[in-house]
Amino acid sequence: MAAAVTMGDFFQSEWFRNTAVLSTVLAVAYFGAGFLFLIPDLTGKPKWMLKFKTQPPQNFKVTRDDVIKVLRQLTINSLLIHLPFMFLYYHLQVWRGCDQTLKIPSVIPFIRDLTLCVLLEEVTFYYAHRILHTPFMYKRYHKLHHDFTAPFGLVSAYSHPVEFIFSNLGTIMTGPLVVGCDVVTSGVWFFLSVVVTVIHHSGYHLPLLPSPEFHDYHHLKFTGNYGVLGILDWFHGTDKHFRKSKQSRRHKMIFSAEELSG
Repeated sequence: MAAAVTMGDFFQSEWFRNTAVLSTVLAVAYFGAGFLFLIPDLTGKPKWMLKFKTQPPQNFKVTRDDVIKVLRQLTINSLLIHLPFMFLYYHLQVWRGCDQTLKIPSVIPFIRDLTLCVLLEEVTFYYAHRILHTPFMYKRYHKLHHDFTAPFGLVSAYSHPVEFIFSNLGTIMTGPLVVGCDVVTSGVWFFLSVVVTVIHHSGYHLPLLPSPEFHDYHHLKFTGNYGVLGILDWFHGTDKHFRKSKQSRRHKMIFSAEELSG
């Protein structure tokens, strides 16, 4: 007779350990970065950050009701989508042959795999995002994410459950599965991808951080700029209006304490 599985066995299982690790990484990246940007949005402090806003003050005002609305939708997505999806993701990793040992990877494979994940996200997110902007998909699913023409960091995961699967989880997790990343590389990729996504929605163009101008313009205008890196937008010409805008001239990493003008 097979031995009964105890609660201790469950919590010590590889599935629980690795799922907990990756889920914690996602949560720390999202809430850590999201709430750091939320502090000046709600309090106006520190004042020095406010001069780095991408949109003028009349466009941007975050209220506690906005935050509650976003967190309410995130709770729905987390309970109904994220937790079951992470269970499926573990089994897909095992099927793919991904290393589940939490062993630190070698430098060259680590850099190679992260680079491939970046490129694969550009492809998957661009086309998923364009599909979400077709009339049928936009009206039913993607419109919710565009409630905010001037987004704030936590809006990065504010989406309909269908979009949350199709565009949020699906695009970030495709790379590690296709490449066959080990769990540690997957965790680093998840952290970097989520933090950058929060920055792109933050509404702050801060020194030494990735520029949010490209995606911020997408929220402002509701069209174009569908990718992350801009490679496929350039290839398909879906950034043509952006390239003529003042936001395009500001779209670069800044190294000065002075905000960009223009």
